[in-house]
Amino acid sequence: MNAVLCLSLGTLLCAFHAHGGTPEVQISGPEFPVFEGDDVTLECSSGSYFDMRNFTFQKYSKWMNRWFDLDTVQYFRCWYYNLNVSREGGRLLMQLNDFSEWQKGPYRCISSGDNITDMAVSENFTFIVYYLRDVYLQRANSWSPSVGDYLLVEEGANVEIKCSASADQEPYYDWTKEFSDWSWSYDTLTLNNVQQSQAGLYTCTARHSDYPMMVKMKTFQLRVAPKSPDYSFVSALPAGLSLGDILLYFVAPTVTLLLLVITLIIFIIRHRKKQMKKPQISLIDTEKRTPIYKGSSQSVYTTSDTQPLVM
Repeated sequence: MNAVLCLSLGTLLCAFHAHGGTPEVQISGPEFPVFEGDDVTLECSSGSYFDMRNFTFQKYSKWMNRWFDLDTVQYFRCWYYNLNVSREGGRLLMQLNDFSEWQKGPYRCISSGDNITDMAVSENFTFIVYYLRDVYLQRANSWSPSVGDYLLVEEGANVEIKCSASADQEPYYDWTKEFSDWSWSYDTLTLNNVQQSQAGLYTCTARHSDYPMMVKMKTFQLRVAPKSPDYSFVSALPAGLSLGDILLYFVAPTVTLLLLVITLIIFIIRHRKKQMKKPQISLIDTEKRTPIYKGSSQSVYTTSDTQPLVM
């Protein structure tokens, strides 16, 4: 859905009246919606001015609570990297590539002259953007709600999977199973007392409520393990708490903490061994190596000389 939406054919006409007239904004040309990911081109034109060099596009920022120019290189180019303003042949054009919902506006066109009394400003224009983003699956009553490519459950367990997708309006949901005519037209898949026959591939399909051709899907494989009466640990788990949850939230942190403790102990032992290998100097050796100075009241003791060497 990356068709180029060129509104230069259906231009944004900003009619300006420099001396107190009320500007008018209108869109003419092909009437089809703006989808997220399209390329959009806007043109600002005025019946009173043939040369648009003194006009510029502006966008309103809610978090800054002000309007800012879009054709200046020193402001917000990191946020509007897919935006390009051009002035060719006296025309003022703005192109938005890979259009996103957060870029819907509002926009306006304004004269950039210093004379405030002669400043002309168009009415605000905001795009209506239609979008449908990726589908996410979450398991209810689970410590690890995110559902990946497969889900392993024990026979007899209850499974509840919620399907959701971000869209400009609430989409329609539908569940289907591979190689089966079974379908479920709700956002939540509920399977009570799961049996081996219910294992397989389940797909959630989200459709845009106004444009059914906008579709997103997510598939996961349900694996059902046989219930073993001898394996009392699994059967004794609380409701909604699977064996995978136990391994993820209890065993993994315990093993990690144990490894940290062992590493710290090894570091301390090695540090102690290095300290023990260093040569130790006793107080007696220190006294024997004390130099003799004139006027010293203490001499160096030796085994052969009993007279103090005092000068």
